[in-house]
Amino acid sequence: MRKPSRSSINRRDLLILDTGPIRELVAFHAVEELGFHKLRNHLRFFLDGEAYERCTDFVGSFRRKITSASVVAELHSWIRETDSDGRIELWKRVYDEFRNMGMDEDVVKLVDMDMRMVANYGPVDTSILEIAKRNSGVDPLVLTIDDKLAVACKRALITALNLNEIIYSVMGR
Repeated sequence: MRKPSRSSINRRDLLILDTGPIRELVAFHAVEELGFHKLRNHLRFFLDGEAYERCTDFVGSFRRKITSASVVAELHSWIRETDSDGRIELWKRVYDEFRNMGMDEDVVKLVDMDMRMVANYGPVDTSILEIAKRNSGVDPLVLTIDDKLAVACKRALITALNLNEIIYSVMGR
């Protein structure tokens, strides 16, 4: 399957965000702006401000952004593993990211998910796939760091990109 071009991506209406890109945005801000240097080892993609800017430009190019309520639960799991003194600041940043993006959340009930999909991909990734299928009429794009989810999306004829693709190739900088 061909990689989507920058112009075809920017014409899209809906971006569906998995946990990884949101966590990366929050962690980068926490390290750079809040001085939470212990979180630097959590950064896999935003090694400098330029990568962060590329991602925020890309996300901002979509009119609508949505994630799964299950993603918020995964963010909680990550945040609770950090130093307790900084948790409120991390949650403030999550709230700020969601507000700044105009992020919407969708709930996909476990009983509405295909059990084989849950067994294969887990409930979070299955919920992301389901949200994409529910919105297939607007040709959504899933942004993830999870290669297994990206492959599952492509099998379901849903466009998915890895965060690396945004930072290093799609934006063409």
